[in-house]
Amino acid sequence: MPKSSPQPSFSLHKLRELQLRVDREKDLGKLWNFYMDRFADHPEFLDFGGPVDHPFLKKIIPLLTQKLFKKDPHNLLLIRIPEYEFIHGSFWVENQIGGVIYFEKKLKGVAAIEDSNLSGNVQYSRFTGYPVDNN
Repeated sequence: MPKSSPQPSFSLHKLRELQLRVDREKDLGKLWNFYMDRFADHPEFLDFGGPVDHPFLKKIIPLLTQKLFKKDPHNLLLIRIPEYEFIHGSFWVENQIGGVIYFEKKLKGVAAIEDSNLSGNVQYSRFTGYPVDNN
């Protein structure tokens, strides 16, 4: 019997469901748990896509961290999965980790950042990005 290559412990097709949830889910904690459980908690998920420099996300994440914590982020890492027009990443605000998911076609995303008071609470922010014509 021929050996098959190992299958990832998650399905990239679930990104379509995640996209629908970004549009509709009112409880951002529930949305974030869906993302973590089905993607981010699987180390092989990082093997899909590659690093990207995304000007909009590089602008919006500092705006969110300033609004929530009055602090700038550092160590921003963004990964793009082209076939799903999906970007996910992480960043730090002092010693607190944050994460971001963003669907380019829908221009919608969500950021999650640990509270700085070590309570275990997480601050969430849904955002929409509209392209700006500089002409």
